[in-house]
Amino acid sequence: MAGLNAAISPAITRLAAEQAAELQHAEAAHVYAVLKHTLEKLGLVGVITVDPKVQAQELTQSVGEEITRMIAQQKRLEQRFEELVSAQHALRDLPNKSKLRENQAELQQVAEALRQSTKQLCRNLKDNPNVAENMAKVASERQALALLLSNTLSELEVFHKVTPVLEAVLASEAAKVAMEHTIEHERTTTSAVKQLRNDLKDERTDHDDKIREKKKLVEGLKRQLKEMKMSTAVETRYIGKDLTAGNEASRRLENTSLADMRRELTLVRQQIDIEASVHAATVDFLRRLATKLQEESINWGSRHDDDLGGKDRDLEQLKQAHARDERRLRDIEEKYRTEVALRTERENKEAEEREREEMAALTHAKREESALKIQALFRGYMVRKDMSGGKKG
Repeated sequence: MAGLNAAISPAITRLAAEQAAELQHAEAAHVYAVLKHTLEKLGLVGVITVDPKVQAQELTQSVGEEITRMIAQQKRLEQRFEELVSAQHALRDLPNKSKLRENQAELQQVAEALRQSTKQLCRNLKDNPNVAENMAKVASERQALALLLSNTLSELEVFHKVTPVLEAVLASEAAKVAMEHTIEHERTTTSAVKQLRNDLKDERTDHDDKIREKKKLVEGLKRQLKEMKMSTAVETRYIGKDLTAGNEASRRLENTSLADMRRELTLVRQQIDIEASVHAATVDFLRRLATKLQEESINWGSRHDDDLGGKDRDLEQLKQAHARDERRLRDIEEKYRTEVALRTERENKEAEEREREEMAALTHAKREESALKIQALFRGYMVRKDMSGGKKG
């Protein structure tokens, strides 16, 4: 509704004219009836009046709870801000500045939160509903909407289009986009300014810290110079006594060291004697051990020779047995080949015998068949001869 009272630019007017489509008669009549009914209802709403005091009391009660909550939150932030500020004075005297930097960072965050809370509280107090102004704004918006609906009804009667509504919608969208761009630009600018303020505050804090450190360093150097002057005077006064005492102490230390070295020499000699006796015992033990190992080596050598000779004899016996087995294997193979040859020859003879018997049987059968044929031919010849002789007789 914010775009109803705003002036419509010529570009939006041209765009609405291009996008507006002519409606059919039935559609135009239906839209005209709906808009007419809406305009009548809007006029009826304008006639109804509301008591501003009652509406103001209801709206104030809804906003009061939110403002109370924000005030309590702001009090907590203020208390935390005071605690951080009071702790910062004690932290500045410490040599370790990391806790001071953490305190400053948290202090900055609390200050920013306090600033935002104050701004939000002021905004809520500023936005506390003014019933008279709201009612006037509602009446103005209602009049603008009624004018828009009247223009649309006139446009429908003449051209069958809803160009005024389309112009109002496009103008409202353009105003919304412009407002979003403005808000984004303001947000970006505010962030940049806030970052610059924070950077400037950090630089000032670092500069103050460096100045304080340099002042402390200069004060320390002054104290050291004063102490060095006093110590130099005292040392110059007592240097002679220190040298005498040092020489006496050195002499006593040398005598003590000489006595200690003599005692150490006696201990070293005793250790040498002990090492010599231990060495002699070790040499004797190693000599006996070497003799014993040499005897065991000789015994093991003789046992090795005996075992080697026994294994050679066993090997010779195995070779002889292997040769004997090879001869027996050759004899058995020869016998096997002879037996195979004899069996093959016997089988061949049996096969030949069977073939001769089969040939003889076949020959005998052929002879019997031939004899039967000859006898049959002969009997036929005799019968024919007898028959021919009877006829002649």
